[in-house]
Amino acid sequence: MMCNILNKCIIFCIFTYMNIRYILLILLVSVCVLSTVELSIFKQQINTKIMEQNTILYIKNAGVRVGIVPHLGGTIVFVSKNNSANILQSNDSLWHNQIDVTAETDFYPLQGHTVWVGPQSHWWIQQTVNSKRKSEKAMWPPDPFITLGKYHILSQNEWSVTLQSPHSDVWGVTMQKEIAVNPDGSVFIQVTLINSSQDILAWDIWHNTRMPGYSKAYVKTRKDHVRVVPVINDTSAEMPYTFVEDYFTYCPQAPKNTLSRSSKAFIYPEMPVMYAFTPTHMLSISFEKHLAKEIHPEQGLVELYSHTEQDSAHALLELEYHSKYSHIGPGDFIQAWEVWTIEEYNGDNTESSHISFIKSL
Repeated sequence: MMCNILNKCIIFCIFTYMNIRYILLILLVSVCVLSTVELSIFKQQINTKIMEQNTILYIKNAGVRVGIVPHLGGTIVFVSKNNSANILQSNDSLWHNQIDVTAETDFYPLQGHTVWVGPQSHWWIQQTVNSKRKSEKAMWPPDPFITLGKYHILSQNEWSVTLQSPHSDVWGVTMQKEIAVNPDGSVFIQVTLINSSQDILAWDIWHNTRMPGYSKAYVKTRKDHVRVVPVINDTSAEMPYTFVEDYFTYCPQAPKNTLSRSSKAFIYPEMPVMYAFTPTHMLSISFEKHLAKEIHPEQGLVELYSHTEQDSAHALLELEYHSKYSHIGPGDFIQAWEVWTIEEYNGDNTESSHISFIKSL
């Protein structure tokens, strides 16, 4: 009898020991699995943060692909059609850099499509965060928080994205950008400028699209509606220009006896559209036509800037549109849009061929 009881006790102890070992093994495996999962999630979070900070965001539709860098002012740095090369002028070596923006941050030559406010002469005179630039009434650089700060993504899908800037104490605003590639391949860009200060502000919205400097730009206008301001000094000469069938156009040329050529044209157009040709594509930019009296007198509804240097890689064309100049109360906002259309072009690189192509659209 005692032997049976003893045997049962031994068997129970062995069984219990084995179960405890089994339970401990299960717990150990579970901890390892959970730790691996948590580590994987942590790594994903780190990788996602790095991607959000330093990568280019692409949207696409109907063969058109648009690239934006949210971490650098929500700037559009890439546009192509049917896998073409980039139509815009943009420094791709700078796309993945991160900038710690301060009120002292200088200009960063990212190029692409950016958005400023006008008039330029007011950029630094209404702020208190950089006394040096305020006392100098500096007209350069543009607000670093708006043009180079990290924009947050408010919404996103395959063909559109909406982004928002941080508040800036320089211009007193927050900027939202809605960028979409439509089913027909056109690109819609709408900017909302929000007064996020406690003061009444007065600004316009200034779209600025950069293209390679030897691209040809055309704006239909009257000659008396154009004011050309060349940059002439010891290092810069004027840029030639002409009219072709009522279209104003610069004639970009390399400098001869100076380091550069530069000129700015202030234009009130007949039609609210600008055209620009590369050797393989034409970009048209449409916008709202405002009354001439609604534009700040220092600016133009349309502005073209043409710049060349001895090194052709530094040549630049800017196609600029200003919205109407408006007073904006605290919490209020103004908006301005552009619509881009990209056409493939295989004609001659001549002014007459360009105008014929424009008229054929």
